[in-house]
Amino acid sequence: MSRAPDQLAPSRLPRQQRRRIDRQLRKLLHQDTCSVCGNPHKHNSQTTSGLDAQGNVVVAGKCCASQVAMVFGLGFYSNRHYDFLSPRGSKPDTQPTNEQILNAIAAYQQAIADTDKWLDGVERRGGGIRPTHVGLSNHPWTVDDRDWFKQNRKRSHRMRAPFPGELDGVEIPAGRKVIMLVRQVEPGRRMRVAFDPDAVLLPGSPRDEAFAHALFEVAVRREPVPPDWQALHALIEKYVTPANGGAS
Repeated sequence: MSRAPDQLAPSRLPRQQRRRIDRQLRKLLHQDTCSVCGNPHKHNSQTTSGLDAQGNVVVAGKCCASQVAMVFGLGFYSNRHYDFLSPRGSKPDTQPTNEQILNAIAAYQQAIADTDKWLDGVERRGGGIRPTHVGLSNHPWTVDDRDWFKQNRKRSHRMRAPFPGELDGVEIPAGRKVIMLVRQVEPGRRMRVAFDPDAVLLPGSPRDEAFAHALFEVAVRREPVPPDWQALHALIEKYVTPANGGAS
């Protein structure tokens, strides 16, 4: 995952050439590989964009940074969608210096490394599930989930409708009903997954811990989709425990 500014090519270049380079760079920035050697970018590694010695537009990983003869920009690559990496706020009035850019990249990479370490522990305690989108900010849905689990201390799973804006950027099939499934790993640490269930899975009570637990396992593909009511009932029974008794 990488983010591109409005203008990628330097302003000193002719306008037509800038447009051509910008178009090519935007395509390359959405790829997960070094455009020089073709190897996958490493998570939380620096990237360099510009022209190689033959005048080709490239976005090089750390492996091939030395092959970029004319550097247009520096950045970093992450395969984890942390919400603090999303653009926010107004644009600066002045162009940052090279030192400021390098310091900003280093700060982001340190934040990613710290979050990776923290998330590894959450994933282990959460059943080994590796989420791709991670929210650390106080969005309306994170606050609501936090408060809900505080009020329902015997529950570890929740099923609810998505909040406005929660699924921005997620493609939803037309005519399908999407639900959110939330697992609390420990107080303050939760996993969310958007789930587009088949009709057979829709009937059920959101008050039922075993039902929400079963759907979570289906959503993360640790259980197959039940083909009928009998299979769904058997799956729910699998996750009934003496602690929850099936409901709260």
